[in-house]
Amino acid sequence: MKLFIIALLLLMIPVSFAADNLSSLQQQANKAYEQMKQAESQASKARKEMQIKQDNLRYYQGKITETEKEFQAAQQASQRAEENLAAARKRWNDHSEELYQKWRQ
Repeated sequence: MKLFIIALLLLMIPVSFAADNLSSLQQQANKAYEQMKQAESQASKARKEMQIKQDNLRYYQGKITETEKEFQAAQQASQRAEENLAAARKRWNDHSEELYQKWRQ
C-alpha cells in the first residue's frame, strides 16, 4: 500500500510541476501582453506628439520665412526713406543757400 501511494505521488509530481509551469507561463504571457499593450500606447502617444511638434515646426518655419520677407521689405523701405531724406535735405540746403545768396546781394 505504501508503494502504491508513493507511486501515485511520483505520478502526480510531474503533473503538479507541469501545472505550476503552465500557470507560471500563463502569468508571464499575461504580464508580457500587458507590457506590450502599455508599450503600444506609449508609442502611439509619442507618434501623436511627434506629429504635433512636426506640424508646429512647419508652421513656425513658414512664419520665419514670412517674417524674413517682411523684414527685407521694411529694410528696403527704410533705405528708400533714408535716400529720400538725404535728397530732401540736399534740396533744402541748396535752396537755403540760394536764398541766402540772394539776400546778400
